[in-house]
Amino acid sequence: MKKIKSLSVIFIAIAITTISFTNCEVLEDEPSSAVCNIDSSYNSYLNAINAFSNNPTRSNCDNMKSKANAYITAAGNCAGVDVSDARATINSINCSDF
Repeated sequence: MKKIKSLSVIFIAIAITTISFTNCEVLEDEPSSAVCNIDSSYNSYLNAINAFSNNPTRSNCDNMKSKANAYITAAGNCAGVDVSDARATINSINCSDF
């Protein structure tokens, strides 16, 4: 059961990453100030996903949620990006089972 739960959390994390990238595209006619600067938060988030994947503990799950929220906050600064659904999904992850 614990393995299935951790796989579900990882799947949700990957889905959030995919959604974030598809929603944060810069169109050619947008000014350069609209370019998203999410590399650092994205890399931190990926590291947290890997840590949780390798060792699914409550601490690693909480860290992954924290990094996911930071990443979503950064993506939310992109022009025209609505992160409310992604944030709701992140916050629905229950780390108490680990």
